[in-house]
Amino acid sequence: MAELARKGAKSAKKSQGAVIKEAIFTGVSYMIPVIVGGGVLQGIAKAMGGYDIAQQAAELAYTQFTFAMVLNAIGAAIMNLSVPIIGAYSAYAIAEKPGLAPGFAVGFISVTTQTGFLGALVGGILAGYLVNWMKDLMKKAPKGLQSVFPILLIPVCATLIVCLAMWYVIGVPIAWFMGALTTFLTGLEGGSRFIFGAAIGAMMSIDQGGPIGKATALFTNGLNADGVFGPTASKMCGGMQNPIGICIAMLLGGKKKFAENERQTIVSGLILGCCYIQEYVIPFLVKDPIRVLVCCMCGGAVSGGLAMTFGLESMATHGGVFVVPLMTASADAPFAGPVMFLLCWLAGALVTGVSYALVKAPISATETDTGNPILDNLV
Repeated sequence: MAELARKGAKSAKKSQGAVIKEAIFTGVSYMIPVIVGGGVLQGIAKAMGGYDIAQQAAELAYTQFTFAMVLNAIGAAIMNLSVPIIGAYSAYAIAEKPGLAPGFAVGFISVTTQTGFLGALVGGILAGYLVNWMKDLMKKAPKGLQSVFPILLIPVCATLIVCLAMWYVIGVPIAWFMGALTTFLTGLEGGSRFIFGAAIGAMMSIDQGGPIGKATALFTNGLNADGVFGPTASKMCGGMQNPIGICIAMLLGGKKKFAENERQTIVSGLILGCCYIQEYVIPFLVKDPIRVLVCCMCGGAVSGGLAMTFGLESMATHGGVFVVPLMTASADAPFAGPVMFLLCWLAGALVTGVSYALVKAPISATETDTGNPILDNLV
């Protein structure tokens, strides 16, 4: 009990903004493995049985499914859990275990009311605060009634209130917004598609896995959970080009512009870039912030914009090169999805690498000896 009290006292010092931010990122962090698992399985199923495999399966009894249809059904079932999980664990971050039931419930209602991941986030946060209020109310109730709260009143009343609020009140504008956003994204053509994808790719290249990148990923992953897969491909393409671009810059700049210990990490950087680990760029960003930032954002904009222009879609939100074979492209793209992704990825990396190799200042004698102080502590 003493440990719980200390934990509660520490949490009470957080601002409400920090509490909500933590709830959002908790919900998303629990959602991502679900989307990755379901998305990869559905991607494999489509690669085996065709992009319309769901329509093919709809005409058959489940006992008649091919193996690809079974994989697609499993992936779809997993994906259907992604939105409720956001609601459940955003509520859990605020109210702990008592928030799970109303959080799950409002997540499922968000699917029904077509408010998607945004509705689940709002509903989960509301559920968390409501449960906390009821927990405080329990402390003021007579001792004979206190045991009724966690068993009956909190799960029933909190679930009912937050789900009714989502159904009749807060869900209405959210559903309208999500519908308008989906219509806007699916209706983008030509230059508008490039600009939207470029914005995603550039934002993924600002802080290399920091708050801005996480916020961008939150947006694209949420759309992915709602069945809009184009922004996910732009996010991955824009993010993955950064480490590769820095490695290209080191290959082009050579020992005149990069210290020996920096160039020794090129192989590691290429591997990390292929695994979609942007944090490799952070030491270079800290050491030379303006040049690295501008060059990476330009490369990210090119990769993300081209990916959106050619209609690239990724059902998996992460996975690096391991999920590239599962990507699809629009019918008018010159190559298949995997090849188009690699070309868009390489185009952005070349922009980042060539531009940074050109604008990077030559290293001084001191830098030749000390190299990158952050990398020195990592290698």
